Amino acid sequence: MINSGNRSCKICDRPGTLQEASEVVEVNCNVRRFAHQRFTVWRCNNCRSLSSRDNVDLTSYYQQYPMQQQNSDLPWRLITGNYIRRLQKVGLQRNHSLLDFGCGSGLLVDELHHRGYRRAVGYDAYNKNFASRDVLKKQYDFVVLQDVIEHCEDPVSILDEIIDLTAPGGMVCIGSPNAEAIDLNLPQSFVHSLHQPYHRHILSATILRHLAQSRGLLEEHFSDIYYADSFRPFANVRFCHHYATFFDNTMDLAFEKYQLHWKLLKPRALALAFLGRFRPNRVEMMFMFRKP
Repeated sequence: MINSGNRSCKICDRPGTLQEASEVVEVNCNVRRFAHQRFTVWRCNNCRSLSSRDNVDLTSYYQQYPMQQQNSDLPWRLITGNYIRRLQKVGLQRNHSLLDFGCGSGLLVDELHHRGYRRAVGYDAYNKNFASRDVLKKQYDFVVLQDVIEHCEDPVSILDEIIDLTAPGGMVCIGSPNAEAIDLNLPQSFVHSLHQPYHRHILSATILRHLAQSRGLLEEHFSDIYYADSFRPFANVRFCHHYATFFDNTMDLAFEKYQLHWKLLKPRALALAFLGRFRPNRVEMMFMFRKP
């Protein structure tokens, strides 16, 4: 059931409102089961973050959620390997403890274990295998919040929670779409980043940096290239988004067997397949903050 909600920004100090918002758009869900449903997204005039107007019962939407169907096959292991290399660049070592908060299917935790990072654990309230809150009773050297904060009704509280879960000197790693890079004049071009109704509040890079710094975190790394982007042919974000338009343009396609289509032979598809990584869409942001 949908009811009106999220009519004022929950993120910034001078919250804008839906009533005064200069950017408001309606967009469909990008999950196949709910693709017929449409939702309203609006931008705060102050912090430039995006909010989903409609409150929903997310429990029903997360049933059979495509992301929970991830398998540890070679493509996903390669993508996860890209993520682990980013963590290594800011100091992740095998003796470190790590919490993947909102771990989904647990693919990152599994791959970390496979590579010898035995102190990695996961938590996800929507996955019964990782739903135990016992792991939230201690602090960790690394706390990862990848594609999670935008799913939360109160992202500021989640930020405070993961800071508390981080040991002094530890790293807080946050990955999320950047609201400032999403053009609401082209909602279908950004349907996967908007990801309605799952993305409740999409923060701007400016406000996320401000929130972190105001809590004493020290920024050590920032990237606006998605960790899943790759120079391997047919394995970059721009091509994958183009490929999805050949079919129903839902995120389900990313977790299904690759399908052939005659449009793959068209010049634009081939150009994106081999060269798309050289023109990343820069919608995804990743911050690495150190807790003093």
